[in-house]
Amino acid sequence: MTRNAVFVITGAPCTGKSTLAAWLCRRLPQPVEGLRTLCTGRCEAGALFSLQNLADGTVTPVTQREAGQVTTLYTVWDSNGAGVLQAALQGEAGTILMDEALPPNPHCPAWNEALAAVLAGERSVVLTTAKETLPALLALCGDRAAQCLDLDEIGPENLRAALADTLPVPLHAGVSVRLFREEKCFGTGPMQLLELVGRTGSLHKAAAAMGMAYSKAWKMLGELERQWGFAMLERRPGGTGGGGSLLTPRAWELLRRYRALQWETEHAARQAFTRWFGDF
Repeated sequence: MTRNAVFVITGAPCTGKSTLAAWLCRRLPQPVEGLRTLCTGRCEAGALFSLQNLADGTVTPVTQREAGQVTTLYTVWDSNGAGVLQAALQGEAGTILMDEALPPNPHCPAWNEALAAVLAGERSVVLTTAKETLPALLALCGDRAAQCLDLDEIGPENLRAALADTLPVPLHAGVSVRLFREEKCFGTGPMQLLELVGRTGSLHKAAAAMGMAYSKAWKMLGELERQWGFAMLERRPGGTGGGGSLLTPRAWELLRRYRALQWETEHAARQAFTRWFGDF
C-alpha cells in the first residue's frame, strides 16, 4: 500500500472527483478524517454548499444567497474548516480528505495555515479541486511529491484500474444504506441523481454526469415520486435564462435525512469493525 501519499484529483465539474476520492480513501491508512463539500441547496444564482465534518457528521453552510448572488462564507472556512483539519492532524487520522477544498485565500489565515500543515505533513491526503486552483495547492506540498489525477485526461474507471495494483483494498466492513417499504424506495443511486440535479439545475445534465440515458433518469425520478408521494423537482420553463429543474424543499429534506442516516450507519460499522477485526 502507498502510504503518506498526496493524491490531488482535478477535472471539470461533475466528472466523479468525489467518487474517486472515496475509492482512494478506502485503500489508504485508516481512519479517514477531514471534510467533504455537499450541495445542500440551490437558488437562481447557482448551487449552495456546506461542509461535512467526517469526524462527527455535522454539516455547516459555507455559501449563501446574497443580493442575487452566491457568496462564500469565509469565516466558516477560517473557523470550522480550519478546526476540522487541525483536529485531524492532532488525532489518529491515517488519511485526511479535503473534498473541494478552498485554495489559499487572504480572508482565511487560519484555514491557510491548517491547509499548508496538512499538505506538507506526514499523513496521507486526498484532495479534490478545480483546475484553476491546482497550482496554488500543489505549491503548498513543498518537497512532498503529489500525484495528480486529471479526470479530463483519464476517466475514473481507467484511473482506478491503474491504481488498483499499488493500492490493494484492505479488509474492511462495507455497508449499503437503503430505505424500504414493500420494495426499495431510496438508495445511493437516487441520492446521486438528486444531488447532481441540485448542483447543475438540470435533470439532463445530472443524467449525463452519471453516464445515464435521460429516459432512465426520468423513469427513476417518476418511480421516486410514486413511492414517496410528493414531487422531487420543480420544472422551470425555458426563456432568456434557459429552462431547468430545481429540487423541491421536501426532496432537499429527504437528501438531508438520508445523508445523516448514511453517515451514522457507516460510522457505526467502522467502529464495530475496529472492535471485532482491528487485530485480525
